[in-house]
Amino acid sequence: MCGISGIFRPDGGPVDSRRVVRMREAMVPRGPDGYGLSQGPGFALGHRRLAILDLSDAGRQPMTNEDGSVTIVFNGEIYNFAELRPQLETAGHRFRSTCDTEILVHGYESWGMEGLLKRIQGMYALALVDSRRGELHLARDPLGKKPLFYRWHGGELAFASSARALALGLEATPDIDLVAVDDLLWNLYIPAPRTVFVGVEKLLPGRALSLDHDGRRRDFVHWQPDFFHAEQGVDEAEWLERLEAALLKAVKRRLVADVPVGILLSGGVDSGVITALAAQAARRVQTFSVASDDPAFDESRFAAAVARRYGTDHHELPVRSTVREDLPRLVAAMGEPMTDTSAANVFAIAQLARQSVTVALTGDGGDEGFGGYRSFWAYHLADRLRRLVPVRARAPLGKLAQGLRQAPGILGRAGLFLHRTAAPLDKVYRHAGFLSAQTRADLFTPAFLQQVNGHLPTDHYLSLLAGANGACRVDQVMQLHMRTVLPDDFLAKVDLATMGASLEARCPFLDVEVVELAMAIPARTRFLRGQRKGLLRELGRRLLPREVVDRRKKGFAAPVARWFNQPIWFELVEDLVLGPQVERRGWFRRDTLNRIVNEHRGGHDWGQLLWTLIILELWIRLAVEGTVSPDDRF
Repeated sequence: MCGISGIFRPDGGPVDSRRVVRMREAMVPRGPDGYGLSQGPGFALGHRRLAILDLSDAGRQPMTNEDGSVTIVFNGEIYNFAELRPQLETAGHRFRSTCDTEILVHGYESWGMEGLLKRIQGMYALALVDSRRGELHLARDPLGKKPLFYRWHGGELAFASSARALALGLEATPDIDLVAVDDLLWNLYIPAPRTVFVGVEKLLPGRALSLDHDGRRRDFVHWQPDFFHAEQGVDEAEWLERLEAALLKAVKRRLVADVPVGILLSGGVDSGVITALAAQAARRVQTFSVASDDPAFDESRFAAAVARRYGTDHHELPVRSTVREDLPRLVAAMGEPMTDTSAANVFAIAQLARQSVTVALTGDGGDEGFGGYRSFWAYHLADRLRRLVPVRARAPLGKLAQGLRQAPGILGRAGLFLHRTAAPLDKVYRHAGFLSAQTRADLFTPAFLQQVNGHLPTDHYLSLLAGANGACRVDQVMQLHMRTVLPDDFLAKVDLATMGASLEARCPFLDVEVVELAMAIPARTRFLRGQRKGLLRELGRRLLPREVVDRRKKGFAAPVARWFNQPIWFELVEDLVLGPQVERRGWFRRDTLNRIVNEHRGGHDWGQLLWTLIILELWIRLAVEGTVSPDDRF
């Protein structure tokens, strides 16, 4: 796990390595154990190392092949490297290390970039320069666990693991993309390939980009989610056996390291199952959990129950509103602003875990593959009901649902369910977001709205829905989620929060073989006995205390609404939401901001919006203006 950076010029012209060093040194928390720089005709590559495999100098990057003609920088882990190495040794390649990076160098020589990407399994963002051919290759893992930002401009391609770092290697800091700001307020993340900076893009998950010596660009897809081929005729018992075997294999692969490994144990089914399987595969397991001071968010007793069953070495961290002091460090870890509040909790638990381990397994991905979210379950039920609703009755039912959705409580939830039943998916997603259309219109100034020029933050959902496949609508929704919210929000959050603490996070549920198995499960089996994540829960009943499996799911979000009603946060809100710097930008209407702050203090919950505004403003001051340092304490 590392931070990578570099510049490539197809014409072979000189590259100022100091620019790459500036990018590299902005990512020290991603790689505190060492650094490297390699330069040649038309390129310079930088690397910050978090040493996981082969802790010797032989594992340092940038790494080359035997004659130095192929050079790579790589962020991530290749979990099947031990299986691929004998094939390459048989083909005559000589290895100088025992780390996974060298598999990529020699695999490229033997199989080419496409062949390599088809064979490797893991999480990665990589950049490889082939000096003989004058080519650069960038690639990102199938599900987007590892970030990669790039800019192709003025005859050169610059890239880094962080947009903040990338900007330091450019001649001038790019302008903030106001469309991205609009997206962030609506979605809590910036959908790829767009980024916070004009002209800078994120490489999409499962994609590769190549530039040849003439500057010709080639992009190709090496993996994408596909729910189309559900396997029929497989009974529940066989699915459970397949699932447990695939997960156990994924867990075993992720326990391989030359440093201590632990587990982030939330108290839910997903991380509990990972803990149970890890306990089967290892003699002693360390687990880490968060104890929130808000009962609505606290899951620590359930995590403790799993830890007791498997005799883990368990660590518990109380998370309180003193997270305010660490905000600059948290925001500095963000490649670009993203405002999922649970990042604060993940950052806190990662700092605790890093005191004992360098690698931590997580339960991320269980909900995405196995139908754990309430919206997935609702679409499954709506699909079944939809078959009973005549086509001619769907439009009137949709109008009824639209009216009920505005009602509070159970009527509003019923309206949303009926809307999912009756309306086409594009109609449902046209209004999906964390702001209402009215709040969006009230919040932004006329000048801001004019500059975004009719942009709608739901556009990225609608464009991807057109190509979504699956036997039913819930499959299409899950595929859409896997291509949007998962990489751009949830995995970005885990990466920034753990790497900000110099901790490597590994996600067995996002092993490609596990995901492909999950996509092959028919919806009726995925939601076994009408339950969210029903098949996975059934596996949980084999492995976990009953109270963990049968309880209601809690989110991992931080209690920001309560924080912002505490005096310790008032000064920060005044500065970062209502301060003169915010007003000078001219993006938000001052009267609306005043109203939001006053209404929140009066009892209305504007916690998520206030958090988003605070993170955005702090990120700009830190990454663009340089008026805040990561070492500042608020």
